Amino acid sequence: MKKNNKDKKPRVGFFKCVKKTLPVIIGAAPGLFSIGCIIIVVQAILQAAQIYVLEGVFNGVTTVYENGGGPVTGIIVLIAAYAGTFIFSAILSQIANRTDTAFSYRAENRQTEQRLSKMAKIPPILFEDTDKLDDIEKAGSGADSARSLLSTLKQIVLYHIPYFVITSVYLVQRDPWLVAALLMIFIPTLLYQFLVKKIYRDKEDKAAPDRRLSGHYFECATSQQFLKETRLLGGFWYFFRSFSSLWRRLTKLDRKTESKQRWLFFGAQLLTFVGRLGVYYMLFRFLLIGRITIGEFAAVFTSVGMIEDKLHQLFYGSFATASQDLPFIENYVRYLDFPENDGEDVELPYDIGIDVRDVKFSYPNTETPAVDGVSFSVKPKETVAIVGENGSGKSTLIKLLIGYYRPDGGDVKICGWNTREISFSSVARRLSAVYQRYPHYALTLRENLIIGQYEKESTDENLREACAMAGFSPDEEWLPNGFDTMLSREFDDGVGLSGGQVQRVSIARGFYRDSSIIILDEPTAAIDPIEEARIYGRFAELSRDKTSFIVTHRLGSVRLADRIIMMKDGKIAETGTHDELMAKNGEYKKMFDSQSQWYEDEA
Repeated sequence: MKKNNKDKKPRVGFFKCVKKTLPVIIGAAPGLFSIGCIIIVVQAILQAAQIYVLEGVFNGVTTVYENGGGPVTGIIVLIAAYAGTFIFSAILSQIANRTDTAFSYRAENRQTEQRLSKMAKIPPILFEDTDKLDDIEKAGSGADSARSLLSTLKQIVLYHIPYFVITSVYLVQRDPWLVAALLMIFIPTLLYQFLVKKIYRDKEDKAAPDRRLSGHYFECATSQQFLKETRLLGGFWYFFRSFSSLWRRLTKLDRKTESKQRWLFFGAQLLTFVGRLGVYYMLFRFLLIGRITIGEFAAVFTSVGMIEDKLHQLFYGSFATASQDLPFIENYVRYLDFPENDGEDVELPYDIGIDVRDVKFSYPNTETPAVDGVSFSVKPKETVAIVGENGSGKSTLIKLLIGYYRPDGGDVKICGWNTREISFSSVARRLSAVYQRYPHYALTLRENLIIGQYEKESTDENLREACAMAGFSPDEEWLPNGFDTMLSREFDDGVGLSGGQVQRVSIARGFYRDSSIIILDEPTAAIDPIEEARIYGRFAELSRDKTSFIVTHRLGSVRLADRIIMMKDGKIAETGTHDELMAKNGEYKKMFDSQSQWYEDEA
C-alpha cells in the first residue's frame, strides 16, 4: 500500500548551487575559462570608457562653437577612439565566442561524466522512489542550467559590475543623484526577478512527474522494444492518447507560467519607463541650474540609453536567466547530494555463506513490507531455491541476500560481514546473475557476453563454453557472423532476435562471468519447459562448487536444489527439500501440483 507523501522537497540555496556545480564546470578547461574572463573585463572597461570620450567630444565641439572656430584635431582623435572601442570590442566578441564554445563542449563532457559516475554510486533502492526518479529526470536540464548560470555570473561579475563601477564613478563626480535615479528605476525589476524564480520553481516541481511519464508513453509508442506488441494488440493508440493528454497538460502549464511571467514583465517595464522620464527631467533641471555642463549633459543624455540597456541586460537578462535556471540547478544539486553506496571494501573468501536474521524490508513510500521477519542460513556451496507466487517477495529477498538492498530491520551477514558495513562491490566481485528482466544490448554477440567481465581475457573457447551452458552455439543460423554478429536490426548487418534467443544470450553472459555466487532469477520465462530443464541441468553442473540461488515461480526444475524456501506475503511459508515439502502437503505441493501438467504434457 502506498503512503501519501506530501513532504516538500528541501530548497537548495544559491550559494550551495554555486559551490556544488561551478568548480566542476570550471575545472573542465580552466585555461579557456580564464581567457574568456579576461576578454569580458576588457570589453567592460572599453564600453564604460565611452562616456568619458563622449564628454570630451561634446565639450570640444561646444568650445569650438562658442569660440567661432579653432583646432579640431583633438575632437577627431576622440571620435576615432570612440569608434575604435566598438571595433576592438567586436573583435574580442568573436574571440570570446570561439573560446566559450570550446569551453562549453568540455564542460558538458565533464558534467556528463559526473552524472554517470554518480549514477553508478547511487544505492539501487533510490530507483524505487518516485520522488528520486523525478530528481534524476530533472538532473539533465539542471546540468545545462548550471553552465548557463556560470555564463550569467561571468557577465554579472566581470562585465556588469566593472561597467557600472566605472560609469557610477563618472556620474557621482557630476552629481550623486544621477546614480540614485538610475538605480531606482530598477527596483520593480528586482521584485520581478524574485517572483519569476518562484513561478518557474513551482512549475518545474509540477511538470517533472508528467514529463517523465509522457516520455515513457512516447517510448512505448515508438521504440522497437515495444513495437510488435503495441501494434498487434492495438496499444499504439492508447499510448498515443495518453502521451497527447499529458503533453497538452504540460503545454497548458507552460502557457500559464509564461502568461504570469509576461504580465509581471509588463508591470516592471511600465514602472521602468516612468523612471526613465524622471531621469531625463533631472538632467534638464541640472543643466538649467548649472550643476552640469553642456558636454556632461550631452554625454549622460546620450549614454542613458546605453546605461539603461546594460541595466536591462543585467536585471532582465542575467538576473532573469539566473532566476529561471536556479530551480533546475536545485534539482541537479539534489541529485548530486543523493546518498552513495558506502561501506568498507573487503575481499570476501571464495566459499560464500550467508546468515539472515529477522530481516524486514519495505519499498519507499509503501506501508506493506515486501519481506517481513525472514530468518535462515545458507551454507557455502549450497544450492537454494526460493519459490512462490508473483509478488511473494522472492526477488526482493535475493536482493537483500547479496547486499543490493539493505534491510530496514534485522541483519544479513555474508561470511560474517554485515551488508550494512561492506560495499556492494565487495559482493558483486563474487557474483554472477541472470534476472527475469534481461536486457537486450545492441552490441555484437561477443560484446554481449564479455560486458559483465570485460577485463577477463576472452577466447573463442571460453565464449563457446558460456554459449553451450545457455543452450546455443555461435555457429547457429541465427548468428550469421558468429561472435561478431550484431544483435540488433538498428545497425547494418544486424539480426533481430526472438525473446528466447535474447534470453539465452543473457544466460550465457551470466555463465561467462567468474563467480562464487550464482543467481538465476526467473531466467527461463521465455523458454519451453524441456529447454528450461536442460538449462537448469547445466546450471547444476556449473554451480556444484558455488553458492547458488534459483528464484522462480515455475517449480519443474527446483528439485535439483539442496533446499527450497517457499515464500508467501513476504514471509517464509515452508522450507525443506522437494520430497519433504511434497510430504507436508502444504503451499509448495499445492503450487507444484497446479503446474505439474505443463511438464507432464511436454514429457
